[in-house]
Amino acid sequence: MNVDGLELLLQASLPVQIILIILCLASLTSWVLIFEKYFTLSRSTKTSHELEDRFWQGEKIADLYTELKEKDVSELETSELILVTTYEELKQKRKTDQSIESAERLIRVVASREEERLSNNLSLLATISSSAPYIGLLGTVIGIINAFQGLSTTAQLTLSSVAPGISEALIATAVGLLAAIPALIAYNQFSKQLDNLINGSLAFAEEVITQINKEK
Repeated sequence: MNVDGLELLLQASLPVQIILIILCLASLTSWVLIFEKYFTLSRSTKTSHELEDRFWQGEKIADLYTELKEKDVSELETSELILVTTYEELKQKRKTDQSIESAERLIRVVASREEERLSNNLSLLATISSSAPYIGLLGTVIGIINAFQGLSTTAQLTLSSVAPGISEALIATAVGLLAAIPALIAYNQFSKQLDNLINGSLAFAEEVITQINKEK
């Protein structure tokens, strides 16, 4: 922002300044969440895909399980947790219809918890994307009101009498959109990525169950 733009913000009315501060904080928060979610979902997706690829390439489930058990449970990602859960429920118990049903229930619980963990704060991104334009619109209305007040205090219509209010209105609109658009794009992208991860992990779990049941 150049010196003129900063001076314009400093000269804005107090309500518009408060609105701009709120929008800037919302934008900063959304970018922090965007980077956090990007790395979290990317790591979980990458790790899960690597495990699934090893499974499809023919590595034994017992070997994968042994390797994963060496990790702390908090370090395991979605597909890793599902494989460990499935193996322990079926392989270390007798493979009966009851144990299969129990494994399927546990898998759904694991998937639900992983979805909840990975979607943490996504709703905040949605809130920012939907509310920021309206907060900016409020600043726009206040700016227009200030512009009309500028007209009422002068006998002659001049650019200087309406420019401050019009500038406030335009700035509030722009900042509102700048806060909302990245948050909206990120929310849609992350939601789609999360759905693909969970659905892929559930499909992987079905194949793991099938494979374990085939083993003698």
